Amino acid sequence: MNEITPLLEVKQLSKTFSLSNKERGSSKSTLKAVNNVSFRLYKGETLGIVGESGSGKSTIAKMILQLLEPSSGSVYFAGEDVGKLSKTAKKQQKATIQAVFQDPYASLNPRMRAKEIVTEPLLIHKRMKKAERSKRALSLLEEVGLGRQHLDRYPHEFSGGQRQRLSIARAIALKPDLIVCDEAVSALDVSTQAQILNLLKELQLVHGLSYLFIAHGLPVVKHISDRVAIMKEGELIEIGETKQIFHDPKEPYTKALLQAVPPAHPRDRQTN
Repeated sequence: MNEITPLLEVKQLSKTFSLSNKERGSSKSTLKAVNNVSFRLYKGETLGIVGESGSGKSTIAKMILQLLEPSSGSVYFAGEDVGKLSKTAKKQQKATIQAVFQDPYASLNPRMRAKEIVTEPLLIHKRMKKAERSKRALSLLEEVGLGRQHLDRYPHEFSGGQRQRLSIARAIALKPDLIVCDEAVSALDVSTQAQILNLLKELQLVHGLSYLFIAHGLPVVKHISDRVAIMKEGELIEIGETKQIFHDPKEPYTKALLQAVPPAHPRDRQTN
């Protein structure tokens, strides 16, 4: 990469949760969800993070989004240590890091219309007036493949794919530098997944976005990521260019993940 300073840098990040005796038995009272993880993400790049459920990838996302405090380690954004920023600076920085989650229905206010949902960040962070927000709402919806007819609809009136488009429109409203996609397409059917991935690619080209793209399966990250990081039991065990990870993985665990992926074309699948 040409960038000297990474847009995002995670340094020796760890997160330990305290558990009740009922959860882990009397012998253990803590769970180390993330253990000493370090990586960099550069401007305009997509870094895919892959791992099974419980591997720690979503915990990393929450720490980057300042939804969880790290137990140790640091998150740097644009060269600044997020943990050392003032409250005002943290609020300003939150506008430059947005998120798209797995379940859009859970993250969308069911009582708000689409035009209010996508422009809510502009009210909170920019104090934009209602007339300006209304104008911007249509522009945002059109950018993600929706239209004027969707402005006054509520979340329950959209399909799953449309709701995810709505979430993406809200995420780009503040023109962020980084979008954290936490299992953003895993709840969608294969056809809709492809449409959303293509949309994310288009928006990346238009806006110069960087993505941290979290998924539990390798096939999804293959088509969107420049580099891929493999997580296992809270640790980052391998990271590399997408082509290298898929064609010359170094770790046995990565090889096992790849072997578990069925061939894309039915004729390539072995029959019993």
